Amino acid sequence: MDIFVDIKEIMKKINDVGKECYLVGGFVRDSLLMKENHDYDFCTNIPFNELKKIFPDLVVMKENDHRNTAVIMRNNKEFEFTLFKGNDLYEDLFHRDFTINSIAVDANGKIFDPFGGVNDINKKILRNVNDNCFDEDPLRILRCIRFASKYNFEINEKTVQLMLQKKHLLNCIAPERVYSELQKILISPNVSYYFNKYRDIFFEIIPELKECYNFNQHNDYHIYDVYNHTLSVIENSPPNYYVKLAALFHDIGKPRSFTIDDKGIGHFYGHAKRSLEIFEKFSKKYKIDNKTHDIVADLILFHEDELSIKNSKIFKFYKKYKMEYVELLFDLKLADIKGQNPKYINRIEKIKELKNKYLEIRKNYNEINYSGSNLVQKGITGKNIGMILENIKFQIINNQLKNNINDIDSYVNKFIEQQDDIKKHM
Repeated sequence: MDIFVDIKEIMKKINDVGKECYLVGGFVRDSLLMKENHDYDFCTNIPFNELKKIFPDLVVMKENDHRNTAVIMRNNKEFEFTLFKGNDLYEDLFHRDFTINSIAVDANGKIFDPFGGVNDINKKILRNVNDNCFDEDPLRILRCIRFASKYNFEINEKTVQLMLQKKHLLNCIAPERVYSELQKILISPNVSYYFNKYRDIFFEIIPELKECYNFNQHNDYHIYDVYNHTLSVIENSPPNYYVKLAALFHDIGKPRSFTIDDKGIGHFYGHAKRSLEIFEKFSKKYKIDNKTHDIVADLILFHEDELSIKNSKIFKFYKKYKMEYVELLFDLKLADIKGQNPKYINRIEKIKELKNKYLEIRKNYNEINYSGSNLVQKGITGKNIGMILENIKFQIINNQLKNNINDIDSYVNKFIEQQDDIKKHM
């Protein structure tokens, strides 16, 4: 296997002092797949205090699995070292997750592949190296699904069975690690396929999803149960993580808000709020960052709102919904419709028309030729600045005021005169 000069020099320097060093991990795997990878990982048997004598800039740190790692920089590239897990290279590779990641290369480009990783790469198969694979790190269950999606590999059936047996262990590791892996899966190719095929694993992470599976909606707008509708919405969403996560949770509260009328038609009054409650619980457990939480929470809460084409109502909507994320809301709405009964697909055109209108309003809103500094020059202070600016924007958006500084100045001057008159008569 061809390896470039920096890698070869690093390994040779370690070999020159009588120690072993091998290139391992993602770089080796992706090189064999003819894909780019800039993660340069070495495993070695040289203690880090001795390694620092060879590379004085070596920095030692700890990783999630509590294995010591050390890092050096060369030509703006980061090279990472770990000590053998076990007594030698074989034991180190034995304790790695999958055969495709248990391949090592020495300084001469010679490949060491004791578990058939190269063959599995050629056959596009994901297979665990040892039966304690998921006990050693349960996160590997989700990593396996992500690799399958990323590389379009099939997971070996014995590996699948082991994943299902050990799925409960996902509750025994740091929630942040689980969430980080879930993030990557949600924006992977064909995510709905994997959420369906390995649903029991995802039910372990989000138990409320299980309630959605096979839940008949009893409504002409829907041809899928709640779970498969959800997967369809995820699949039809753009490659934006906020929209994908909102799609996953947008209807999760439906089974808990279901009613059926005397005509046999199902209704889900208030399901957006129920869905939001479930998302809040998930968000707290998995420690989602504030920005993601706020955006996704609003997408879930507002995804069912009927939107008006009237300028005044659009402006009021913008006052309660974050203007910069309105495109995401429309993306979710469009994906939601695409996941419903095709005979109502004509609603998409209405949503697209509304989207264009809302984006036009947002553009006008952001291009208003007046600011708080103009008001300060007129002696206006405090909360009045924000209130007057909002009124100016409302008047302009509703075509009741021209967007030029002279007309806006006249409007503000009249406002000030009215306020002065009110004070005189108090």
